[in-house]
Amino acid sequence: MSLDSYIKKWLGPLHPAWKREAKQPRYRQEIFGEIRDEFEKSRNSLPRQVMFNLYPQNENIDIYTKRASLKASPSVVFLQFFSGEDATCECSGFIIESTNTYTIILTAASTSFETDDTKVIVHVSDGRSFDGQIEAYDLHYNIAAIKIQLDTLLPTASLAYLDDSITIDPSHNVKEESFQLHPHSSSFNIIPGDLVIALGRFIRHPYFQGHSIMAAPGLFSISRCLHDCKELFTASCRITSCGIGGPLINRFGGVIGICLHDDISTAFLPINIASIWWEHYKKYGKTRRPWLGMGVTNLYAAPIEILERIIQKFPDVLKGVIVEEVVPGSSAEAAGIKYNDVIIQFGGKRIECVLELFESTWNNVGELVKLVVIRASDDVPVHLSMVLDEARSE
Repeated sequence: MSLDSYIKKWLGPLHPAWKREAKQPRYRQEIFGEIRDEFEKSRNSLPRQVMFNLYPQNENIDIYTKRASLKASPSVVFLQFFSGEDATCECSGFIIESTNTYTIILTAASTSFETDDTKVIVHVSDGRSFDGQIEAYDLHYNIAAIKIQLDTLLPTASLAYLDDSITIDPSHNVKEESFQLHPHSSSFNIIPGDLVIALGRFIRHPYFQGHSIMAAPGLFSISRCLHDCKELFTASCRITSCGIGGPLINRFGGVIGICLHDDISTAFLPINIASIWWEHYKKYGKTRRPWLGMGVTNLYAAPIEILERIIQKFPDVLKGVIVEEVVPGSSAEAAGIKYNDVIIQFGGKRIECVLELFESTWNNVGELVKLVVIRASDDVPVHLSMVLDEARSE
């Protein structure tokens, strides 16, 4: 069976990759708090360890998924967190740095990390276990960095930074952009419907005498997720709680994100954002996380009637970021940004996709930033300025 045939038969019907749900009213804080509480209960309740093959789509996986998973699996770890003698969390993660003195693992964060007595045990792919410590975490991105003091090199993940730009040029065939990656490239152009694979690690025996890699294939999608973090993307992979924090990989085994649990799909933080977060922490000892005060998506995800009006007035604007929501009282609202504005420049830089916008905000926190938008109601681009706020602590 070819890759295209496999996707159509097993993955395509399970999740409409090009579907973008209508914007729902923002969750009130107490409602989102209930969602997070349920999420935490699903992670922390015993027994936790249920393998991915609980879901039929993860059984009898194809050779393409196996090859990619085996390439990435040496860097995938299983993590256990304890408060005293009590296990508070079990999840997966992956190694991004390894030197002669320490190793760094990225995984998902948990509210249990806020306690001072949290202990960490890291189980690596060859069966060894090490004591770790929480180096940094962020509950908005739901990301954490775990450090192992170790004088031995461990296998690290190959990162594939995402390029999520797609042209709306009517003469362009979108399928030509799919899978634009050579096996050793560091970037990956992704479009809805591309094959992605969530990986996790699973301890089989109560005395840890063996553990297994798990794989859950799915499709990249522009569907919304339940989490409040605007930077999250979505895939149709079905994982269980012990796979949270594991890597999402592309068909070449490159890590493109960190997996989070989101009901019937898998939300993930793109590796671009995770890497920026970690690099800022290493440089400054903390992170000043930007807050745009608006919800955005790629221009290609907008309804076709909006795209038609944009092309009619601005035929040269074929990529960009469209505003889906402006938060009341935010700097974005004060700057005059409106629903359905298309951002084409930010901080003097041409913006072609969501990840470019998110990445460009990190070095401008607290500063006045100039941006250019286009509107279907205006015949010329609109020049605006806004103060890029720093996100409040969760």
